[in-house]
Amino acid sequence: MPLLFLLSFLAFSFVQGPVYAGSLLVVQVHDNAGKMYSQGVAAYKSAVYDEAVACWKDAAEAGHVNAMCNLGSCYAKGVGVSINYRQAVKWWTEAAERGSDVAQCNLGNCYMKGNGVKADPEKAVDWYMMSASQGNPMALTALGRCYLDGNGIVEDAIAAAECFHKAAAMGYPAAQCELAGCYYSGSGVEQSLAEAVYWYRKSAHGGYPLAQRLLAICYENGEGVEHSYADAAKWYRAAALQGDAESQSCLAEFHSAGKGVVKDWAEAAKWYNAAAEQGYVDAQYELAGCYYSGKGVDVDLHKAFKWYKKAADKGDLDAMCQLASCHYMGEGTAQDYVRAARMYRKAAESGHADAQFYIAECYMNGLGVDFDMAEAWRWYNEAASQDHAGAQNALGVFYHDGIMVEKDMEKAFAAFTSAAELGHAEAQFNLANCYYSGRGVVQDRLKAARLFIQAAEQGHMLAQHNLAVCFYNGIELERSYSEAVKWYKKAAAQGYACSQYDLGLCYYNGDGVEKNIDEAIKWWKLAAEQEYEPAIRALKNTR
Repeated sequence: MPLLFLLSFLAFSFVQGPVYAGSLLVVQVHDNAGKMYSQGVAAYKSAVYDEAVACWKDAAEAGHVNAMCNLGSCYAKGVGVSINYRQAVKWWTEAAERGSDVAQCNLGNCYMKGNGVKADPEKAVDWYMMSASQGNPMALTALGRCYLDGNGIVEDAIAAAECFHKAAAMGYPAAQCELAGCYYSGSGVEQSLAEAVYWYRKSAHGGYPLAQRLLAICYENGEGVEHSYADAAKWYRAAALQGDAESQSCLAEFHSAGKGVVKDWAEAAKWYNAAAEQGYVDAQYELAGCYYSGKGVDVDLHKAFKWYKKAADKGDLDAMCQLASCHYMGEGTAQDYVRAARMYRKAAESGHADAQFYIAECYMNGLGVDFDMAEAWRWYNEAASQDHAGAQNALGVFYHDGIMVEKDMEKAFAAFTSAAELGHAEAQFNLANCYYSGRGVVQDRLKAARLFIQAAEQGHMLAQHNLAVCFYNGIELERSYSEAVKWYKKAAAQGYACSQYDLGLCYYNGDGVEKNIDEAIKWWKLAAEQEYEPAIRALKNTR
């Protein structure tokens, strides 16, 4: 869990009496410093920040510790002055040496991060310890993180948990969240998911967005608490409303799937956009998908391209592959096969299976790269090794047709089987043909028919046609002209000339439909326009 870099203003309260006992002059100086400090507080509350800085500077120069702390925070945050960590360090050092626990903690943060000083984790730990010894919960939390990571001090998970527990007991939400993380992972304490949820909930109710998100995850996964999408959505929303990008993206995913909330793509797109605008890569990718497919927003290929590019520029391989496809198809940008191939290859070389398949296709078709069957074979194999169904089917075709390798029907059958089991429609069709003709396997037309059904139901045109033929002729399926017509229509609607011709025959003969010569002629004409000879002859014979 990340440690927050805590730069806080002191509570606006007056110092009670002079800082140093001594002469009347010293007391009078600090009385004046107290007045200037109070004027600075009033100016800050009125949002007159430059006046607040001026007052605190006068008070700080007179030795007012709270003014030193606040002036340092102004320089660190750029409130009323330009950001200047060197000045922040100067004033926090002055205050820290006078015993201010807040200044000591903030100074520790500077040494940890290298803000205004050279980074020095060991010095950071020294300052955290000084502040923590005074019971500062921020310093205790920071020190706990140092113990947990072994940063500036010897790693000690037990000491880390003790620091977190002390700060958590003071009601500090960040420490409560860290302590919950210890219980979740069993780091420095006995693992207890129930105890983790207890502290996540305390922190979440304290308004800490990270704890709200992690509590949501516990509800989503049923860890330490009863599984509840509704409660998960509630806490994702709480964190999302505070601007937590990951929670915004998770909430969007819940709305897209209807998990714990009403399914609402418009709401999903809204939250994806909120997270994407903050640079959250997963949300940028998902938002691009919304614009590409018109889910929750109007289809806008230019915006889809924009968000795919933002995610791709941050190294997201899915986005890189989709961006390449936009270049390939000319969607949201000018068509550019060369750029598409370059991006496919970049993602492929990083191990992205889809990109490996698509760069293989580029080599196979000579698009954006020189035609190279050997490179196509290599990339198909790379993708297939990651269980990419399209690549496995392609390898099956190579073995079936003897492309780049010796023809081997058994290997073709094995490759088609692997892809078909992953639901790949064309592989199911190819495997069905193997069973139908007994190529690479013992002939089994019943299995062939069942595979034709699987592929046809996914919209595979040739499988729809073959299934229609099986129903028409009663091949391993009960003869049904009406079922045959149903599947002929589906394939014919996709423009398959043979199905258009056969559908015309059904209308001509009244098989599975009411006899209708005009309808028969309509379908034969469509097939004839594709120069399908049986349809051309049928039209001549009906004149």
